[in-house]
Amino acid sequence: MWQVKAVPIPSDDYLSRQKQKSYFRDALSVPLQHKHLQPDQIQLAVFGYMPNWVNRMMTVRDKMVAALGFNTGEGMMSSQVPNTLNEGDRAGFLTVIEKTDREIISFAEDKHMQFYLSVRKTQSHAIVSTLVNPTTKTGWLYLQMIRPFHWLIARSVLHNAAKQQRI
Repeated sequence: MWQVKAVPIPSDDYLSRQKQKSYFRDALSVPLQHKHLQPDQIQLAVFGYMPNWVNRMMTVRDKMVAALGFNTGEGMMSSQVPNTLNEGDRAGFLTVIEKTDREIISFAEDKHMQFYLSVRKTQSHAIVSTLVNPTTKTGWLYLQMIRPFHWLIARSVLHNAAKQQRI
């Protein structure tokens, strides 16, 4: 029922226009139970509630990469999740850069990479897509190392949001 599926990556959306050399992009879809939710509310309902094991992994990751100049969990979601997001608002370590009735785009950048998150709403599904543009060799190497973890975490948080009826 709460099946998270990889879907074809859009080729004509905002994120596709931002991709650079050696980028990584994915797109996942999950059924919506609450079809009245707006894309920003979906983003908050999914990413505002990280499982404890993810938080522990991020703490270890932050300690390992802080000295290399990567963003760390300083801006992770707090225990109080807002109800809505607007352009310019921060959602964890991301800043909202575009918001429409169908999609919200958030962005973060450090000296090694650019990270984009898109949450798009269709009639029956939420489609979450990420784009990572490494800007240094260190960023590219880091991206290769974390891709399996990204795969696991992204699917887990989407599954949990649907299973716990937040979306």
